[in-house]
Amino acid sequence: MPLLALAFLAFIGLGLPDPLPGSLWPELQPHFGVANAGLGLVLAANATGYITAGLLAARLIRGLGIGLLLSVSLAATATAALGQGLAPPWWGFVALAVLAGVGGGAVDAALNLFAAHRFRPRHLNWLHGCWGIGATLGPLAAALLLAGGFGWQAGYLVVGAVLAALSLAFGLTRRRWDAGAHQGGGGADLSALAVLRHPVARLQIVIFFLYTGIEAGAGQWAATILTAARGATAAEGAAAATTFFAALTLGRIGLGFVVDRVGADLLLRLLTPVTVLGALLLASGWADFPALGLMALALAPIYPTVMARTPSRLGVQAAAQAVGFQVSAAMLGVAVVPALLGLAADLAGARILPWLLALGCVGLSALIWRLPAAKE
Repeated sequence: MPLLALAFLAFIGLGLPDPLPGSLWPELQPHFGVANAGLGLVLAANATGYITAGLLAARLIRGLGIGLLLSVSLAATATAALGQGLAPPWWGFVALAVLAGVGGGAVDAALNLFAAHRFRPRHLNWLHGCWGIGATLGPLAAALLLAGGFGWQAGYLVVGAVLAALSLAFGLTRRRWDAGAHQGGGGADLSALAVLRHPVARLQIVIFFLYTGIEAGAGQWAATILTAARGATAAEGAAAATTFFAALTLGRIGLGFVVDRVGADLLLRLLTPVTVLGALLLASGWADFPALGLMALALAPIYPTVMARTPSRLGVQAAAQAVGFQVSAAMLGVAVVPALLGLAADLAGARILPWLLALGCVGLSALIWRLPAAKE
């Protein structure tokens, strides 16, 4: 199987378990007999593992090689999902969430680094579109299993089995990944401190934190904006969140066909102001669903395209450390920004949320425009 096709499958697998805790929480919460705050603990545990793996990614890649790291990391995510599907005690379930985060963060960093060196920006967009497919299929499979009379455990067990199969596939092809991997480009990789001294590296770290914060904030709070601030029904609120993530996924797939023709840097500069327009339309209360779709479509290529340009913008010796830092910053944004938006909603009401998202989009657009053009 071509490595690109296997990478697509890996990103689908990476997306499969991510939404399961929230999607299955109505079943998980009474099973474990914990407060609703327990979901936050599970997500925080996963984020901790993810961030840690991202920070250590360059060292792990040097020590294990990309092929073995991908196989072992997918095995870790499979073990976590299968273990959670066996319904362990609550503390065990949370501990396995850390393991899932470690595996997912290592896979994310290693595959992004490999793809940034080997593939075009369009391929990175399609890869991250595959993550959206996985993030849709995971909850769908869990919902179908629940409807068929199976318990919540079945969703985790099925996802774990898929991830185990992917781990085996990567183990069998591990030498091919290392044969095509970046070998230092004629010199040793830069240290973490040296990369952090690079002003463009720091700029990109901030971009990844802000971008994923906006993406997660808009997706997680879309339903609340419509129900609490616009009087929509719960079903309409859920449809709004679905619209956002569907547009994000379709945007990455669709814009992947044009990014190399338009030029990656130019496309980002053209689209980031559109994110502001979409957020302002949402804040105004005019055409909520089209506004969410427009915002998501404009946001869609930012993460994969900036990631794809990292080696050419920072240099191949800085890429491994930089990609790891970017993956960690992205997960930190997912964890922090939606929580801050929730605090703002508690203090000032849900109506303030789209205005804050618009402000974040203005900042993101300014940062993207500050990025120097990368070498082709």
